[in-house]
Amino acid sequence: FATVCIVLTFGLLVTYFMRMDLLDQARLETDRLQKEAENMKRNLRNSTGLREQLADLKVLLSIVDARLVRPEELASNLQYFYRLESATGAKILLLRQITAPSASGTTPAPASSKSAFAPISYSVIVEGSFPQVISFLTQLERGPHFNRTQAFTAQRGATNSPEGIRTGTVVVNLSTELLGTR
Repeated sequence: FATVCIVLTFGLLVTYFMRMDLLDQARLETDRLQKEAENMKRNLRNSTGLREQLADLKVLLSIVDARLVRPEELASNLQYFYRLESATGAKILLLRQITAPSASGTTPAPASSKSAFAPISYSVIVEGSFPQVISFLTQLERGPHFNRTQAFTAQRGATNSPEGIRTGTVVVNLSTELLGTR
C-alpha cells in the first residue's frame, strides 16, 4: 500500500508542478481580459453623447468653413474689401492679393504644413478721414473672415478743400492675411 501512495503522491506532485506553469498563464490571461473589459467599460461610459458632440462639431466646422476665403476666387475676395470701402467711406488706393493660386487652383502648401488652412495675404492702401479709416480697420477686424494684420503704417495725408481750407486725411498701408482653404 505504501508503494501505491508513494507513486500516487509522486504523480500528483508532477502533475501539480506541470500545471503550475499553466496556472501562471491562466492568471496572465485573466489579468489581460480584465484590463480589456475595464477599457471597454470606460469606453462605453465615455461614449455617451458622442453623436451629439459630433453633430455640434459639424455645425462649428461649417461655421468656420463659411468664414474661410477661397484663394482661387480672386474676384469675390477683392470684392470683400470693396464692400468695406463703400460701407466706411474710406477710399482704397491699392489692393492686391499677394498669395497667388497655383496652377491647380489652390494655394501651394509648404511641405512641412499639415494644416487645412492657409493664410491669403493682401496688400491694401486705404485713405480717408481718421474715423473712416478706423471704421475700415474695425470692420475688417470684426468682419466675416478671419483676419490677421501683419504690418501697419499710417501717415497723415494733407489735402486742400475747394475753399482753400486744409483738411487732414489718413493714409494707411496695411499688410493683412485672411484665413483661407488650401
